[in-house]
Amino acid sequence: MGTPVRASSDGPALLTEHGLMEPVREMEFTALFARQDGEFAAQAAAVAVTQVIDAPLSFVSPVLDAGCSASRCLLARSAADTCRIVLTADPSGITVAATDDVAVPLDAGDPAGAKNLPLLAVVDGLNVHHGPDGHVWVVWKGSWRRTGVAPGSPGQS
Repeated sequence: MGTPVRASSDGPALLTEHGLMEPVREMEFTALFARQDGEFAAQAAAVAVTQVIDAPLSFVSPVLDAGCSASRCLLARSAADTCRIVLTADPSGITVAATDDVAVPLDAGDPAGAKNLPLLAVVDGLNVHHGPDGHVWVVWKGSWRRTGVAPGSPGQS
């Protein structure tokens, strides 16, 4: 398991399987990957963003699976040279998004990211959005659960 995000080097973890810890309200972690490196690079990016969660594998595994599924879905729909995988955590849960929009952060305002984009399709539990500028967003949303498994994981009903 990677190093958890902490307020200070000896402080408590800020992001766990139980949710965000005070005083944090939301967090975002991004990893870029080159399309030419394909699914292997996309999976490495998904691993990189999930390593910030200080949680057991039973919680991290569905989030990692969602990241891999989202990036695979993106690679099938985009020809962009560079893509990214973004893990966003807020009090409602975790969102994992794969996108070929590498310029605009998810929290840059209402018109940014997939928040206000129309839903184009749902593929294996992933929401696929197309922006007006042609960018593709593949999004998975999971809620915090104390039992350790995020509902809505790819493959779950």
